[in-house]
Amino acid sequence: MLKNDSKSVLKRILPYFRPHLASLAVALITMIVVTAVHLIRPMILRTIIDKAIPAKDINMAVQYAAFFVFCLVIGAVAMYVRVKIMARIGAEVVAEIKRRLFAQILRQGMRFFDQNQPGKLITRSESDANQLKSMFTQSTAQLVASLMLIIGTIFVLMREDFRVGIVAMISLVVVGLVMFFYLTYIRSLYTKVREKNSALTGYLAEYIQGVPLIKVHGRENDIMTNMRAYSQEKAGLECKAAFIEYTLFSSGFRFCTEIGVLMLLFAYCSGQVYAGTMSVGTLVMFMELLRQFFRPLEFLIEVLAQLQTALAAGVRVFDILDAEPTVKDEGEPAPGLRLQERITFNDVSFAYDSEVVLKNASFSIPRGQQLAIVGASGSGKTTCINLLLRFYDPTSGSVNVDGRDIRTIGLEDWRRNIALVLQEIYLFPGTIMENLKAFHTDIDDETVIRAATELGAHEFIMRQTHGYQTMLAERGANLSYGERQLLSYTRAMVKNPDLLILDEATSSVDVITERQLQASMEKLMTGRTSIVIAHRLTTIRKADRILVFEKGVLMQSGSHADLMNQEGIYRELVNIQTAGKGDPFAVIETITGEDAGIGEATGAVA
Repeated sequence: MLKNDSKSVLKRILPYFRPHLASLAVALITMIVVTAVHLIRPMILRTIIDKAIPAKDINMAVQYAAFFVFCLVIGAVAMYVRVKIMARIGAEVVAEIKRRLFAQILRQGMRFFDQNQPGKLITRSESDANQLKSMFTQSTAQLVASLMLIIGTIFVLMREDFRVGIVAMISLVVVGLVMFFYLTYIRSLYTKVREKNSALTGYLAEYIQGVPLIKVHGRENDIMTNMRAYSQEKAGLECKAAFIEYTLFSSGFRFCTEIGVLMLLFAYCSGQVYAGTMSVGTLVMFMELLRQFFRPLEFLIEVLAQLQTALAAGVRVFDILDAEPTVKDEGEPAPGLRLQERITFNDVSFAYDSEVVLKNASFSIPRGQQLAIVGASGSGKTTCINLLLRFYDPTSGSVNVDGRDIRTIGLEDWRRNIALVLQEIYLFPGTIMENLKAFHTDIDDETVIRAATELGAHEFIMRQTHGYQTMLAERGANLSYGERQLLSYTRAMVKNPDLLILDEATSSVDVITERQLQASMEKLMTGRTSIVIAHRLTTIRKADRILVFEKGVLMQSGSHADLMNQEGIYRELVNIQTAGKGDPFAVIETITGEDAGIGEATGAVA
């Protein structure tokens, strides 16, 4: 449910102008200049018609004509300056909003991302934020300029002829009332358009990621049918809004109003011209002023319609900016924090909404221990890691480091000494070196090369076209899976963490590559506190301790040998994986050799 409305959006946007008050003052002066030019030009025409032409004074006519051209030049220059200033302000303000929006998204806990599709967040970060740019560039400036010209025109008309001024005021009131009801309706339409656009973007983002699976199952036509339905619904709303805005209102209503008022003015003034109480120049001036009067009204209508779209986008942007982080960084800074003794789960429970996925889990991880967590999907393995990383906070209980609740530690300081290696490897856009440093400029190249050499990644990196400076394709698509995984191991080692977490880090590779990666993984874990989550039990047989979870409950704890000597889930899992295959540990060792070296692993992984 949206927390903001148009009024709150306008109120909250104003502070973004404060750093630009001097530039806004200059822009305001240019608007005054342009308004003055618009009001002076009809008066120049009256002087030429009523004085220069009847007196047959060529010099006077040329002088006033030159003054007319001078006003046009001054107005054009002032308009250029205004456009340039407002464009710069708009770009800077929108850049600041995007920066805060992205920072706010990064501050959110994982629950926020569970509830918001990536496509919708992209729409709000880019499309909706860019919609606000019109509010900071020409729309706001044009709104102010139009109001100034309308007020100036009415003032001049009132001063010259009170009755003509009254006609202008009446037309302004009529147009204003119609505009009020029109804008109320058109804004609701544009809000629906933005919602449909967000839904369509989210739909595309979700299915583009699954293109291979869509092709394998031959569901392209179904996906296209659904997308066509989204697009047609959005296009229908856009067409309806455009028809009302441009055909019925902007063109039809404006045309009828302008023609009606001008005809009324001509009928009134022409009688006075024939009676000799009004000059022809004055009639021309009134006609030109009223013509200019309806031009800013037209701009006003268009600008207000644009602002409605921007405000609808602004509501969505500020709702993200107002979102309270589900995991709050309220801990005290601990820049020198290191793991000294142990990490402890004290009676920890966690629920996603109403679904409990972890129940009263209690265990500890001594410093330097290699801990493995196993269990069926949904048993609570990854939830333990998410709580440890503070992607979520426990529903009850606490996670402690050396007796201190991690919620009392600043998030950045807590995560500084943790490295995470996932099954789904993410490589940043950039070079191999930048990825291995994770863009930490304080890490020198020698540290990276030393880590890559130790884990067996250096050789395949040097085979790349530009070595460590090779640009990676999106998500590292120009590397094999094994190479990408070696890079993720190396990135973790470069960080030199106290705590290493490997979540299903080798479950997506064949057994040969798994054994080769295992050698690098063991190097990475040496001397570090580490937690390994694995479906393939072959990867965790050397762990100091194995925790077995089932449906969120910690069922067993012990070494591989201990658990194999017990009746229970672990032995059942091992038996299931070895059924008909023999001992998987022995199979792997037979294929690759128990003492397979890092250099051998590197060649096969590539």
